[in-house]
Amino acid sequence: MSLSADKNSGARTYVLPVLSRLAELPGREWAYFERRLSFETLEPRQALTRAGEVADRVGFVVRGLIRKLHLSERGKRVVRGFGGPGSVVGAYASLLTGEPSHLSVEAIEPSELFVLPWAELETLYARHVCWQIVGRRLAEVNLVEREQRAHELLTASASERYRRFCDAHRELLPRLRDRDIASYLGITPVSLSRLRARSRRGR
Repeated sequence: MSLSADKNSGARTYVLPVLSRLAELPGREWAYFERRLSFETLEPRQALTRAGEVADRVGFVVRGLIRKLHLSERGKRVVRGFGGPGSVVGAYASLLTGEPSHLSVEAIEPSELFVLPWAELETLYARHVCWQIVGRRLAEVNLVEREQRAHELLTASASERYRRFCDAHRELLPRLRDRDIASYLGITPVSLSRLRARSRRGR
């Protein structure tokens, strides 16, 4: 059943828990925030933000699966990350700088999101300190994820990156295509098949 018929109930069920893990939200502040959310569905390959556009909104994934794609100078599509239910997704560099995004943030499968215009954040920051805490902690989470990924690509073997990926994305694995996993890991689909075979033999 789609959430579009009951947006407010869906926001309380799926968005409020995500934000409450970051900061304590007074009821009045949540009510104000909730009214500024819109509900959006994305079909596969539809984008929240497309590379070359200036990003202007952030999404809270309710259902489905989102990926971040970077297009290299040679035109190769490189997967930079995934977002399943409970994830907050957006082209953060573009949101923060106001410059065109280097990333596309698009659906892999039919997806449902609650979407907040990025411009609303300035109003929220001025309203209550809880939103400043939410914004800071979201930025911290994003920074840690980027640093950990850069460290893994530089120091971890392909087999170690694959093991860590499986541990971190176990619930999403059955829904991800091999080429997307391989791209994220920085290896070829053939290498991914070999890693899987080696992993099965090692059990």
